[in-house]
Amino acid sequence: TTATIVEGDSGLMDSCLSAIDLITLDDIITGNSLDYSDPINVGNQTWEDGRLKGLVASYEPNGTSGVNAQLTSIPESIGNLSELAFLYLEWNSLIVLPNSFSQLTNLFSLTINNNWLTSLPGDFGNLNNLLFLDLGYNQINSIPESICELDNLQYLYLFNNQLESVPDCICELNIDWSGWQGGYPYFGIGANQLCDDVPDCIENSANFELSLDQFYYSTHLYAPQDCP
Repeated sequence: TTATIVEGDSGLMDSCLSAIDLITLDDIITGNSLDYSDPINVGNQTWEDGRLKGLVASYEPNGTSGVNAQLTSIPESIGNLSELAFLYLEWNSLIVLPNSFSQLTNLFSLTINNNWLTSLPGDFGNLNNLLFLDLGYNQINSIPESICELDNLQYLYLFNNQLESVPDCICELNIDWSGWQGGYPYFGIGANQLCDDVPDCIENSANFELSLDQFYYSTHLYAPQDCP
């Protein structure tokens, strides 16, 4: 567990860390009964100009690169982390995201694979600065139409969920549906239940039946849709 504190243009340092951000971190401790005595010890944190910019709260048994116990809930106060740019929540036991999650409008990277999420907030599209979104290996059964508002999205991982449909407007996103960069796909949606009325951009994607290995994402897997 580490906290990196960067002096920004204003010259603020650790003596001026945002009380609002620290309260949210403390709410994570309390809501999940974590064994941390100070909110600055939750996961790996990056601060700049007194605000929390990055949080790695993925589960790792030893807690060296994340949290040492699985998170089961995210507090409503998460929406107060208004400067948060990247968030990692892998390998936890999250089932739902609070409604306030959609207030994280400065977020450009969200990695929340290997949880138990069943849905996303209806106004998830408010996160319109998102560039990278990894929702792989969850239990998501529907995607809100607001996802079509993520104009800056370049990477979208939806493989290994319970999706039976996706909004037609998803094809409006500026994603290279069959493309790859540096050994990683821009898109993957294998191992779902997309059998009928699949939007053209997805059905015709070379990555329609693509997944990545669950642990390291280092191997590309053939993952057909589960259809009768």
